[in-house]
Amino acid sequence: MKQRHQILNDPRFRLVYDEHRPFTEAPAPRHLRLNREGFTLAPGVKKKTQVYPGMLLATHPSMEKGDLHSSVYGVISDINVRSIFIDSADPADLDGSVRDAVVEPFDLLASGLEGDALIEAVKKLGVNTKSIGKKCDVLVINGLNPEPGVAWAEPMLDGHCPEIGAAIKLLCRIGRAGRLILAVPEGTVIDSREFDGIEIAYVEPEYPNSIGELLIKRITGIELPEGWDYVGIHNVWSLGRVALRGLPLMRTVITIGRGAQHENFIVRNGTIVGDLLEDAGIEVENGDTIFRGGPRRGEGLDRLDRSITKGAIGFFLMKAGEVPPMDGDSPCINCGACVHICPTRIDPRMLSRYAEFARFDMSRKAYFGLCVDCGLCGYVCIARRPVLQYIRLAIAKLEQEDAIKRLVPIEPIGRN
Repeated sequence: MKQRHQILNDPRFRLVYDEHRPFTEAPAPRHLRLNREGFTLAPGVKKKTQVYPGMLLATHPSMEKGDLHSSVYGVISDINVRSIFIDSADPADLDGSVRDAVVEPFDLLASGLEGDALIEAVKKLGVNTKSIGKKCDVLVINGLNPEPGVAWAEPMLDGHCPEIGAAIKLLCRIGRAGRLILAVPEGTVIDSREFDGIEIAYVEPEYPNSIGELLIKRITGIELPEGWDYVGIHNVWSLGRVALRGLPLMRTVITIGRGAQHENFIVRNGTIVGDLLEDAGIEVENGDTIFRGGPRRGEGLDRLDRSITKGAIGFFLMKAGEVPPMDGDSPCINCGACVHICPTRIDPRMLSRYAEFARFDMSRKAYFGLCVDCGLCGYVCIARRPVLQYIRLAIAKLEQEDAIKRLVPIEPIGRN
């Protein structure tokens, strides 16, 4: 326990920063790649279609997934089962009907909509509603940065109070939660006038306190209390932005980090990662690694032409040579460091072994479902094993097995 306390008090686990990093509007992208997996194209949307900001491109059958809109003037260059590709264009070069097209704002706050009708309107404006539409007794808005290095939560609570306040009003009208609690870092000064009708909880800003389940435990003192759930402030900010502007969601906020430097950008959905890094003055060289997500739980990008989605939280550059290369298969040395640091007290050591040797059935007996995906196990691993990745593999395989079991078997048709 002493070792765990020392590690978590390392400055690299802090979730607050001495100075806020304001949001910089990223340059207009030259190309967009919008994820359309599971979406149905809107009528008339096809290759060579001219588009304008806010134009509906595709709808999703799930009420939990926001619809898809263009964030630029341009022309669709290609469409496949996974993506819609758009080349940006000067409005003057487009047809008059596109150049002069205007999306009529929809005032959610003045609409009088409540409950399911309000959720549907929010979904049509492009906001993912899975988290904001949860049915629970208490919904906690997680106002902490999700990981060390990600730096947009504090500016949201400070300079973007109108967005957060507007979102809270809509959450109250959705009415899926009996109570709303805004969790913020200790020492945060909150203007109660902006957040009327919501309780404030102050939490020590040390990772992994920002993990939803662990955040709720910090507030209640109870593990997995019944009727409690959470939503990230990133999603809440998106809801508030749509509420104040009345226009579809076309932008998201991300942190770009390289070494000790971190900057927050407001980015158009679908922006190509490589283009954004170039515009931000970040040069990627051979051997460098780009992580999508945070430094603790992020995943390496295989290509720079991947795009930025609504839920993206950050991209971080690790220069070649900063971390020594791994040799061999890196077997577990049974030191127990991952077991000591695990906040849910499961055994990452054995879970990683089960996944490594495809004994996924054993993962169930080791309570794999309690993993909160914090990444601390891999961070402290002396053997540098990809512990979290092994656990994620086991979870994915077992979810596949469960999905197959839920399928209704089809009776064979006999021959006449």
